[in-house]
Amino acid sequence: MKRKTNARWATAILKRKTNARWATAICAAALCCLPGCGSKHIIPTIQVKIFDCYTETRLAAQEGMTVGQALAEAEIFLQEGDEVTPPADARITEEGTEISVGRRARVTVDEGGKGKEFMLNGKKVKEAIAAAGIEVGKHDEVNQKLEAYLTDGMEIQVRHRYAVEINVDGRKIECLTEADTVRGMLEEQEIHLDEKDTISPSLETKLHNGTKVAIHRVHMEQATEHEPIPFETEIEYTASMYQGESACRRQGQEGEKELTYKVTYVDGKEESRELVGESVTREPVNEIIAKGTKERRRVVSREQIYDCDGSGHGYYIITWSDGAVEYQDF
Repeated sequence: MKRKTNARWATAILKRKTNARWATAICAAALCCLPGCGSKHIIPTIQVKIFDCYTETRLAAQEGMTVGQALAEAEIFLQEGDEVTPPADARITEEGTEISVGRRARVTVDEGGKGKEFMLNGKKVKEAIAAAGIEVGKHDEVNQKLEAYLTDGMEIQVRHRYAVEINVDGRKIECLTEADTVRGMLEEQEIHLDEKDTISPSLETKLHNGTKVAIHRVHMEQATEHEPIPFETEIEYTASMYQGESACRRQGQEGEKELTYKVTYVDGKEESRELVGESVTREPVNEIIAKGTKERRRVVSREQIYDCDGSGHGYYIITWSDGAVEYQDF
């Protein structure tokens, strides 16, 4: 009767446990205690955790069992090239022993069309990328989850993207680009440069996060202007006029010339202009001024002569600078 009671107790425990292996270990221990079951020696069990990529298995392993035996008990099988820590022949003697299975995987890491092949054990995607010497930036894209474990034949693609600011045509464009140079970024964004346009930094500059690109639209036009040509004044001297006298014999007239400029505009604003041509469309007419050279007469001497009759009257003898002599009564 006691044997049947113990058997029912072991069966009940087996049904309640979610891990069948734990239940089996408990059941085996219970049966070993039944009278008449043979040896009375009880083999201690140790709780073991087995990590196989995403799977965690808990096992009640017999003390002294090897790691390889524990894996077999848990129905976890190693393939060629797989690694296990501790080694498969190591004995399990401590409670809470953790066993890690590293699956061997041949993977390819591609960056910008350049692929590298690696053989890794128990690694994740992020570790394969690091092994390839690739740094994943804030805006980069990876086709696999970084925390995913590697599987045989996995292809990992890293696409670098840069946050770039473009100032062009009065607009500020913020974009993420997969191009690695300014030239490639412009092609990607379908931004075209004319021959005279300027860009900073240069087209071959390597991009990085935060790169600011400034494009200035440059075009040139010809412009014509008309300017007056001042007339000159000519002086003609004449003896027909006294010194200090002058007269305008011909009015002056301004001429006109046409100037041609090459004007440079940057982003629609004039930046500079260069004179490239000049022609006279109307000649000026000089003004002619006549000035006298004739000296004016002046009194050289003035002699007073009185009448002989004693009346107090008489006359002046006036001699002029031109030799003329005049008489003037007084």
